[in-house]
Amino acid sequence: MQDLQKHSPKWEQRVGGFTHIPALLSRLGADPDRVLREAGLATDALSSPEKRIPFGAVGTLLERCAHHTTLEHFALMAGDLWSLEDLGLVGEISRNCVTLGDALHSLTVHQHLNSSGGLAFMTKCAAIVDVGYAVYYPGIEHPEQIYDYALAATASCIRELAGTAWAPSEVFIPHSRPARAMEYRTRFRVLPRFDSELCALRFPTYWLNTAIAGASSQRRRAALQSADRVGEADLLDRVNRGLRTLLLRGSSSGDDLARMLSMHRRTLNRRLQDRGTTFQRVLDDIRFEAARQFLSYSHLPLDDIAAALGYAGISPFMRTFHRWSGVTPGQWRRDSQQRTDTPRTPAGRAATALPQVRPPAPVLRAMPREEARRAGGLHGASKRAQDLLHA
Repeated sequence: MQDLQKHSPKWEQRVGGFTHIPALLSRLGADPDRVLREAGLATDALSSPEKRIPFGAVGTLLERCAHHTTLEHFALMAGDLWSLEDLGLVGEISRNCVTLGDALHSLTVHQHLNSSGGLAFMTKCAAIVDVGYAVYYPGIEHPEQIYDYALAATASCIRELAGTAWAPSEVFIPHSRPARAMEYRTRFRVLPRFDSELCALRFPTYWLNTAIAGASSQRRRAALQSADRVGEADLLDRVNRGLRTLLLRGSSSGDDLARMLSMHRRTLNRRLQDRGTTFQRVLDDIRFEAARQFLSYSHLPLDDIAAALGYAGISPFMRTFHRWSGVTPGQWRRDSQQRTDTPRTPAGRAATALPQVRPPAPVLRAMPREEARRAGGLHGASKRAQDLLHA
């Protein structure tokens, strides 16, 4: 069996705007040191934006913050505090792009400098663009907190680039509707679609042409040179990111992944074998984590989950999920609220290389599934979306 502790990338998150959390906790009457300890972090873990924390602790941290402040929307409040400066080198590159479209593209390309375990994405289809986030870290706890945080932080950074008049036309969130849903409407200026297949902000593409005030080509070149010196991400992290991105586009092809990574398929297979794994094993891990998140944190129907993971129907998905976990998807969903042990991974492999803490993966299509049905069927809508994505 695959040993994820031995073969996984180093799952880390640059602290960045998480530095705002201790002060926010204090302002709300909670004890920051206690919250950090309960999240498995040192009390000074968030003291500098350049520090790194385990990605596996992020969801737990936000959940503990919500618990101790009794504010279920704490992640939204904390995400609102993010700025481009908090993104470090990634923010410097994006701030000095010519247009908002260039800036968001740069953010998705270089986001790996700040995080391994989750990815930013941008997809255009006709007159709309979706900008969002997907978690691929295996066995993540409380991904719903991470998705709320990521959407609020992304909205904050886009407003900094495009101006305060910008607002999403739609917001998609891959978890169940919370009790205080109006908090989301207040922040995004629109009520989100909960139980969605993706975590994304949607807005008209004309915003992408917005010129960024004060952009400096010289500063951008210097920042890009610094990014080049950092180098590429670990191979397995690149493979994880690539596969998660392909699933967002409705594909799970090894050939597509090899092209994305600019290598021959045989070279990819050989390099994965050298790392003690295979393409299929990594794909299983990515799919299982996506399925686990859908089943545990949303009410998305099983047939939609199957299609979101690239299965031709619900039956092959159910058989494969049972092989991964030993239970049916329905049983997993029923048990998820009572499960207290570490989530399992396919074929019984260890869930994570990190110390366990008590604290990932919607598929992006050009339109939500219910709209796709109205447009003429799932397969047709998915194919049209893919054609546009690769145009």
